Amino acid sequence: MFQSLSSLNLHFDPLLPVWGIIALAIACVLVLAFSLFNQSYKGLIWRFIALLVFLVWLAGPIILKNHREILPQTILMVMDQSESMSIGKRTEIANQALQQLQNKIPANTRVKIINLHNISQQGTQLFQALQKATNEIPASQLGGIILITDGQVHDVPKEFPKFLTLPNKKTIPLYALLPASKEQTDRNLKIIHAPAYTIVGKEAKIQLQVNDTGDAHEKSAHLTIVQEDKQPITMEVPVGKPETITIPVMHTGKNLIGLSVSPLKDEITAINNHQTLYINGIRDKLRVLLVSSSPNQGERAWRSLLKSDPSVDLVHFTILRSGEQNENIPDSELALIPFPINELFMQKIDQFDLIILDNFENRFALPPYYIASIANYVKNGGGLLLIAGPEYASQFSLQNSPLRSILPATVSSSKDVINQEFKPELTELGKKHPITHDLDRNNTKWGSWFRHLKANHTKGQILMQAPNQSPLLILNHVDKGRIALLLSDQIWLWSKGTNQNGPQAELLRRLSHWLMKEPELEEERLSAFIKDQKLTIELHTLGNDVGNKEFTVTSPSGTLQPIQLIMHQNGKATATLSTKEEGLWKITNGNLTAYAASQSTDPIEMTELAVTGQKLAPLLDNYGRIYWLGDEPNQLKVPGIKIVKKDKASNTASSMEFPEHVTYTSTKQSIHHILSPWLALILGLGSIFMAWYKESFS
Repeated sequence: MFQSLSSLNLHFDPLLPVWGIIALAIACVLVLAFSLFNQSYKGLIWRFIALLVFLVWLAGPIILKNHREILPQTILMVMDQSESMSIGKRTEIANQALQQLQNKIPANTRVKIINLHNISQQGTQLFQALQKATNEIPASQLGGIILITDGQVHDVPKEFPKFLTLPNKKTIPLYALLPASKEQTDRNLKIIHAPAYTIVGKEAKIQLQVNDTGDAHEKSAHLTIVQEDKQPITMEVPVGKPETITIPVMHTGKNLIGLSVSPLKDEITAINNHQTLYINGIRDKLRVLLVSSSPNQGERAWRSLLKSDPSVDLVHFTILRSGEQNENIPDSELALIPFPINELFMQKIDQFDLIILDNFENRFALPPYYIASIANYVKNGGGLLLIAGPEYASQFSLQNSPLRSILPATVSSSKDVINQEFKPELTELGKKHPITHDLDRNNTKWGSWFRHLKANHTKGQILMQAPNQSPLLILNHVDKGRIALLLSDQIWLWSKGTNQNGPQAELLRRLSHWLMKEPELEEERLSAFIKDQKLTIELHTLGNDVGNKEFTVTSPSGTLQPIQLIMHQNGKATATLSTKEEGLWKITNGNLTAYAASQSTDPIEMTELAVTGQKLAPLLDNYGRIYWLGDEPNQLKVPGIKIVKKDKASNTASSMEFPEHVTYTSTKQSIHHILSPWLALILGLGSIFMAWYKESFS
């Protein structure tokens, strides 16, 4: 309850201006002086009283009565509810301590409680939340602050914050209650630096450090490195010093790496003994060879796409004359060089990740053994993309070369070149394949093409077709390599910027990356991730059923568990599994394998987990105190709360003391007239009557 107080103050509310009252007072003095001069003493005293009552009434004296209440001072309590407070019994201890503190609050004191959650990946930002809370409390009412935390605070200022300093230069008392009986022992593994990307085939350098807190005195620890299918590697690393290790990056895409250190005796938890990280494997400059047998509109589309990608090193040739041609023209008069056939297709062909033959017509351009070299390049793991126009059905078509054995489709004759308007569309398989999946997700109308080739023999996967079900885009696996055939040279029309264009850039990008075996575009792809202690498995397949595909989940401890995936639309199947173990999880069905590891939503928060007062001690040693609550919720040592006179606050082992802040607020004000008009009239007339009586009858 608020304490009520009142005070009385004398004020004047004159009926006339001050100068008028002074003039009347002078006149009254003159009247009295005239009476004295004439020695008329009998009614003088009553005339004086009558004039005095008249002047006092004109002055309007009033009494103001102010009613005030003493405002209670506020003690701010901050409840740390970050992830690290979930370790052991900390949350239970903190809640029990808060309940006991609320029962110890002195009279005329109120408590404001704020709950602190680490909502960003920056650890426990306690003082940031504290500043926001103190801004909502008047400085004259803030008596002190109590922090209930494990001490793992990541924004402790070097100096006492200004927002906790009062205008009179006095500091607001600051106390910390820690849910433990003493400094705890713990070991943690901290990743200082790890590269986000590393070139495939090279080693990634990871800098880490093992730290021990509490009573530990070990000089080294055993570090175990787990990398997907490779056997675990164990090595010795120093404690308390940075250490750099190297890990080979084996494949493109995400490389999952698990790191763990040996446990420390009597440490509170082993959660922070493990770390997992992803390193993306990338190629060192994708080398693409683009060859056109004659200038055409599609060249510009390919050049724009490949030149815009900084990771692509493009070599582009347009053949205008063959290497065998010799017109006996002097070299000084030549504007073009012979096509470097032998260098590109024999000596350096294996250096390319992708070869694109755009409207290629082999009119004496490449001898048969060079064409055979391209076929061998594909079979040995290379990627080949053919853009076919009318030349594909001509006498000099690649169909009539050693490349025929790997082509996914053939065209009989020039009669199969269809010159009429049509709109490309996806096949049922194309709606599932990663290259063309969701290309039409925005329901935009694709623009028209005006020429395509009608194939009579196909093998492989048909992703796009003309309305007459004639194949347009065909993919095929050839031994270790891949080949794609686009039976139209009109895709460049989608880049003209009309209202009915198409996803040209995205389609060509996906197509070229599939040919270069990017993991994200594989037809059969298994992936997994862990979030909120739940393992989610996703299978992308071109099939319609996963009933015969048995998957096995291997936990970090080696436990095997079968799991059944549920099929969804467009070739996607999923399954979920609850997980509690920390480390690397493996999911496989023999052909496909995926790995997953749990990752903290706030890595900084979950690195150091021991209850400690060392981070807050430099601040609280001068401006407050740290109290250790104990290890058991039912046996806590919760200090008391005392309100003391100003400048006498101190801290003891048994209680927290806060200086008294007395702040008033006015609730109401009442006005009382000292001389009311009726009273003034009665007193005035009475005094005049007495003056008349004295002068007339005495």
